[in-house]
Amino acid sequence: MPKIRFDRGEVILAELSPSRRSVLFPVLELILATGVVWLLIGLLDTYLVDAAVDAAGVAPDRLTDIPAVPGVDAAVTAALWVRRLLLVLWVIVAWRRCLRHLVFRQRSRMILTDRRLITASGQWRSRIAEIPLDQVVEVSQHRGTVSVWARGYRAPVRLTDVPYAAQFAAMLSERSVPRYDPRLPPGPRPVY
Repeated sequence: MPKIRFDRGEVILAELSPSRRSVLFPVLELILATGVVWLLIGLLDTYLVDAAVDAAGVAPDRLTDIPAVPGVDAAVTAALWVRRLLLVLWVIVAWRRCLRHLVFRQRSRMILTDRRLITASGQWRSRIAEIPLDQVVEVSQHRGTVSVWARGYRAPVRLTDVPYAAQFAAMLSERSVPRYDPRLPPGPRPVY
């Protein structure tokens, strides 16, 4: 992750990482994927051992030795390869859907200073975005998501899984520049 540099005299007002609630669904997905895949592997292991016992009367110590048992049909070799494929599939699903999110969650950051908002994505090559506070027009918050509208952006920048989202949005909106609307009378900014 590239190093974030702060100017002399720049004050950090808030430094946040995603909330702990963002871990709940990846952990549940990992438990579910592990349960389903290992249930299927257990069924295949039972089939392999039963085939060895039927053919030779005893099962070898290692499952990879079962195709070498005399009298075992060719379906045992296919079942052994399906078992290996399930193990590889489990590793891929566990990484892509669960573990990657848990590892990179710790690297994701939202930093609010008195001059800018800095966000780091937390991926392998973390993308760092900086929005000067004089470019922030409007800030809204819904549950754990904070939406930041800035000049020059077509869509809002959405920060998800923000802990203390209401306080963070309030802190950010009090430092933003109000949007100019010629229909509104001069004075304090209206609350949307």
